[in-house]
Amino acid sequence: MNHTVLHDVRGGFFLMVGLATLAFICAVAALSAVMRPARWVDRKLVQF
Repeated sequence: MNHTVLHDVRGGFFLMVGLATLAFICAVAALSAVMRPARWVDRKLVQF
């Protein structure tokens, strides 16, 4: 019984780590998408 509980805790831990990693990647992608127009404006200003 102890082995089953330990396995469930480990599975839940990896599940939470996976969800946290996915949320972090989504947050980084959203920030890059928001910051991209400003960077493009800066590049166009630099080119002109």
